[in-house]
Amino acid sequence: MNDYSSVVVRDEHVEALRLFLLGDPEWPKALKDPEREGDAFALMVYAAFAVVVRRELPPTFTYPQIVRYVADLRTSRNGGERGIDPRVTENLIRAALGDASVDEEPDPAPEIVAAGELAVLEDLLPRSVADEAGLEDFLGESAAFARAWLTARQEREQASAG
Repeated sequence: MNDYSSVVVRDEHVEALRLFLLGDPEWPKALKDPEREGDAFALMVYAAFAVVVRRELPPTFTYPQIVRYVADLRTSRNGGERGIDPRVTENLIRAALGDASVDEEPDPAPEIVAAGELAVLEDLLPRSVADEAGLEDFLGESAAFARAWLTARQEREQASAG
């Protein structure tokens, strides 16, 4: 489990996410210290994933529908993307949609989580963001989500430490 006690989401993380989503290979340069800013940027990617899932998939999306979506996504990506772990990706979507019954299991490796988040984000983002104004709204919503998630996480960490 990551320690988020010193993580802060700043404008540079939002700008790095913007560049990343636009496919700019120079996106890491938006971060002052990419090595130390990794948790904040990863949180922004998760927030973007959660926001796009909530925008594009109905909250009533059933578990079988999620399984079908992930299977279709894997098939559409080079005939069956091996880099996307279906169970992890399904659980990420379920959690983003507020399903409290998602199994508590050991955290998968960060690269497995990232592969699922990025595949879903790449698939759903074009449906959710049509133009520059839409991207601005999306980034603002993602930053607000990340900051709210971070505040809740830091409060839980403080409560368990004290």
